Amino acid sequence: MPKFRRSRALTVGSALVLLVAAFSLDYTVKSGDTLGRIARDHDVSVAEIAAANGIDNPNLIYPGQTLKIPGKDQTHTVAFGETLGKIARKYGSSVSILVDANSISNQNLIRIGQKIIIPSGGSSGASGGSGKSSGGGSSSSSGSTNGDYDISDRHGQKHIVKRGESLSQIASQYSGVSVDDLVRANGIVNGVIYYDQALYLEGPGFVSSGGTKETTYKVKNGDRLVDIAHAHGVSIKTLTSANGIRNANLIRAGQVLTVPAGSAWVCPVQNARFKNDWGFPRAGGTRYHEGNDLFASRGTPVLAPVTGTVKYRTGSIGGHQFTLTGVDGITYIGTHMNAFGKSGNVNAGDVIGYVGNTGNASGSSPHLHFGMYYKGTPVNPYPSLHAHGCT
Repeated sequence: MPKFRRSRALTVGSALVLLVAAFSLDYTVKSGDTLGRIARDHDVSVAEIAAANGIDNPNLIYPGQTLKIPGKDQTHTVAFGETLGKIARKYGSSVSILVDANSISNQNLIRIGQKIIIPSGGSSGASGGSGKSSGGGSSSSSGSTNGDYDISDRHGQKHIVKRGESLSQIASQYSGVSVDDLVRANGIVNGVIYYDQALYLEGPGFVSSGGTKETTYKVKNGDRLVDIAHAHGVSIKTLTSANGIRNANLIRAGQVLTVPAGSAWVCPVQNARFKNDWGFPRAGGTRYHEGNDLFASRGTPVLAPVTGTVKYRTGSIGGHQFTLTGVDGITYIGTHMNAFGKSGNVNAGDVIGYVGNTGNASGSSPHLHFGMYYKGTPVNPYPSLHAHGCT
């Protein structure tokens, strides 16, 4: 994580301080909420909330997500260990906006105790930004090439990979940043990075280990125990032992099976074609890919990777989309589906949709844009896909 260097104190005039009259509000998205309803309830516009939170697709919010409701200009006192990127994320703003609002000449040089002005709505006198959004892209749908989220400022500082650069060379350019930091923040596997990819200098990183709660499965006509075990990431022996089954070939429709806790993660699209395209440039390099694109034939089933609760929505950018709140604490997002599957409570391996190219992916090869969110922060799905044999 980057360390701070000392810099000359930034003097904030008392006139500016007097303008700081109120803080923005935090709002946690509830089931059934829409951005329009939240905006109406707080007497702000959808565009203002979208700009304040770096939301590229107003149709894509999820339960548990924390939104900043814009208020008047406010100040933030820099604490130990904070970067300008961290501060920007906290207030739904961007590094560039804070730099402009505070006349900061070097975004890497802020000091503990320094007062940072946070402009109202996350912008500096502009409504909805000026093409360079608070999340790294425009708040309009025209800024997106495939309906994906973007991550440019939510992970703080980023480095765009130049030709021939290695991870060690990149890490050496930033104080306090190690190769391990880059690997964790960007979900890098086997040290592979790509030219023009955005690498973030900090981030949580996450690899899902699968379900954490015991669940059940109701046998359907034609089901085989081997298929049920595979779909839930457990062995046949585990299922037979948990359910007192003596003959694995003798199960009946309607029978309810216990699937033990700790079942493995299920690949969302079986035999998909994909690579670690997290951080790849979008829309001329002003936005970067927040997820992985899983390519498969149109109509290929999309499976729930873990047990949880699924909801659907349709948007102009993401097309037919699912949000899965998993028992592993991760929120999973999938877009561009051809059709929906099972909704509500689902088990790992249940069909929750079908691969397509709806939304603004029309004309591209059918695929599922697959994203993962850990405590509201986007994380690269590739390490989870790789760890569970989806590659």
